[in-house]
Amino acid sequence: MRYRNTLARVLSRLKKPREIIRPAPVHAGSSADRNLLDGNTVLVTGGASNIGREVAIESARQGANVVIVDIDDEARESLVQELVQARYPGRVGSYHCDVSSRAGIDRLCENLKKDNILVDVLVNNVGVTSETRSVLDLDIDEWQDTFGTNVFGPMYLTRSIARSMIDNKRQGSILFITSIHQWIIRRFVTYSATKGALGMIIKELAVDLAPHGIRVNGIAPGWITESAEGEPLLQRIAPLHQRSIRPCYIGRAAVYLSADHYSFHTTGSVLKIDSGLSLKNYLVKR
Repeated sequence: MRYRNTLARVLSRLKKPREIIRPAPVHAGSSADRNLLDGNTVLVTGGASNIGREVAIESARQGANVVIVDIDDEARESLVQELVQARYPGRVGSYHCDVSSRAGIDRLCENLKKDNILVDVLVNNVGVTSETRSVLDLDIDEWQDTFGTNVFGPMYLTRSIARSMIDNKRQGSILFITSIHQWIIRRFVTYSATKGALGMIIKELAVDLAPHGIRVNGIAPGWITESAEGEPLLQRIAPLHQRSIRPCYIGRAAVYLSADHYSFHTTGSVLKIDSGLSLKNYLVKR
């Protein structure tokens, strides 16, 4: 009798009408025939060189208005001229800002407001590597400087940009460039600790900002570099291709995670791009 009653309850629930969940709008068109970031404004910190530069270039190619933030004024202005001369559909702007400085971030946000720039995509790319390997030799000032640039500054900027998105009712995307060393040892304790912190920050912010339609994700690169001629360098320990990763691949991944066409339902994720480097351990000899 007990089993019969249980079955009856289950069947009665199945007969009840299901709640209708209305689908999100479908972003029409294929990636080949549309600008994936058309109409979006993308702000990239550390945007004048290496990964940041390629994020800016790939975003501009996809129709975004690009805002480059960097302390290297010469490299920053050079990239602005390059993007302008390329005649991409969006606008290009740039600002000098030390992301480790709260005062600098405040000035940046004031300038963005003065220039009527509303950010849709924030790419927290800027980061520094500590010099000290062992905790026994750790300089506490170095620890604070590294966390200031890699964690505290980006979080302060993210808070300001997220508030602006919410106040202006703009759904957007926030990206953090982390590292495979948020998971595996690099023998630079301060650097790895900052990247590990960013990994959890991504998850926390994804939940915190989801009700506002703001997606938060990360990209964890392996060894990103290329020669002066733009060619990858030999890296025998990487299982896939055995070469370094050109920064343009991180730029393209940033577009993927920023574009609603691909990642409308993606948040709290970290995309690993490392040619399989993080798969190596004492059992994987190749």
